[in-house]
Amino acid sequence: MAEIVVVRHGQAAFGTDDYDRLTAVGWEQARLLGEHFAGAEQQFDAVFTGTMRRHRETLAGIRDVLAQADIPTPDASELPGLNEYDFHSLVDSYLAANGDDNKGESVNLADARTFYRLLRFALLAWSRDELINVAEPWAEFEQRVRSTLAALSAESGRVLVVTSGGPVSAMLREVLHLDVETMVNTNLQAKNTGVTRYFTRGDYFNLNMFNAVPHLEDAAHRHLITYT
Repeated sequence: MAEIVVVRHGQAAFGTDDYDRLTAVGWEQARLLGEHFAGAEQQFDAVFTGTMRRHRETLAGIRDVLAQADIPTPDASELPGLNEYDFHSLVDSYLAANGDDNKGESVNLADARTFYRLLRFALLAWSRDELINVAEPWAEFEQRVRSTLAALSAESGRVLVVTSGGPVSAMLREVLHLDVETMVNTNLQAKNTGVTRYFTRGDYFNLNMFNAVPHLEDAAHRHLITYT
């Protein structure tokens, strides 16, 4: 049996030239999650991340705090299946095919509300194979998430996984047999450093917790709850 602790990365730098890095808030979220794990004396037997910078930096923030508490953390193994889909290419492809309802005005993709509204439409269109010139077909995304779940199912003990909101929601879809629209809605409410926990025996996964941020829910840290 294994306990799989899946963490979405800390706040990334939305609206900048390099989204794939943590903001100061993202680093603080990661450190606070490390404090939460240390306070619960949670030691991990294996650690996995995607290959993205924001995954590695989130793990570094967690690991630094655990090290200060003399809680050893194994070296991380990288699983490309934990990487996020290319949301920029999805939105660009959706706009190229469908335009927007901005009454002729240019679309401000640096505005988070506008971007994520369009991303929802793009994800649904992607799942129906309606987009062209995307970095990855929907079927390939789903298959790599299934392969990642299969790899995690071979683990034992407590396993830490640091990934992105897309794989978090796609894993949930596989485990709970969700429809795509529910998965997309779940994806877009994923909190930074939100924790999802499964208990697994072989290839059977049982959801125990989803998108929880106990390390951010007290009054002093509630302002650090973010979604980007």
